[in-house]
Amino acid sequence: MSSDQDHHSSHPNLTTLNSRALASLFTKIRDRDTTSKDFVHYSKRIMRLLAEEAIALLPTLPYTVITPTNVSFIGQISVADTDPDMVCVVSIIRAGDSLLESIREIIPGIRVGKLWIQRNESSSAKEAVHSCTKLPKNIDNMNVILCDPMLATGGSSCMALSILVDEYGVDPSKIIFANVICCPEGLVAVTERFPSVKIVSCWVDPEMNEEKFIMPGLGDYGDRFFNTA
Repeated sequence: MSSDQDHHSSHPNLTTLNSRALASLFTKIRDRDTTSKDFVHYSKRIMRLLAEEAIALLPTLPYTVITPTNVSFIGQISVADTDPDMVCVVSIIRAGDSLLESIREIIPGIRVGKLWIQRNESSSAKEAVHSCTKLPKNIDNMNVILCDPMLATGGSSCMALSILVDEYGVDPSKIIFANVICCPEGLVAVTERFPSVKIVSCWVDPEMNEEKFIMPGLGDYGDRFFNTA
């Protein structure tokens, strides 16, 4: 569900979840009085929905099975189920680790990469700072799911995508960027620099404030999830 479905027209590679469950779940995680324990509980429910949608965007192949009624059925199967070694989930540490684990619960054998990128909170621009990278070999031949629960300014996201595309040779059309909540500024930043990257999000909020937080938003996702606020 999105607060502004018109974003689809300006961001053709954006997919927003259409689940009735999100309205109630988002109300809980937006509430400042929701405890960290409950935030984890409700956000995990959201991230499971998001993880399934992100995985569904991976390439599929025709696949024939015989049903219990002895009928041949031609369906489709995800590359994640036929060859999980050809899919890598990459988290932008720290908040991205929460979403990464939701994907690993669905695809236990998936390859994992990590990018340590943080906002410079001492700066008014809140620019992204990259300090560490750990990615599997041959990631340039893989489909990649990039995880970061929040897409605000797009600084950290664009830096992560630049590392994957420019430094490691990943085809941007094979990248799926998954986030729980985003805003127009971040969508524009990512789309302008990486138009072929697929974006999947649960919710589009209308704006950011002067401190570069999504509004109305839900606070700092990583601090609330890992109880470090």
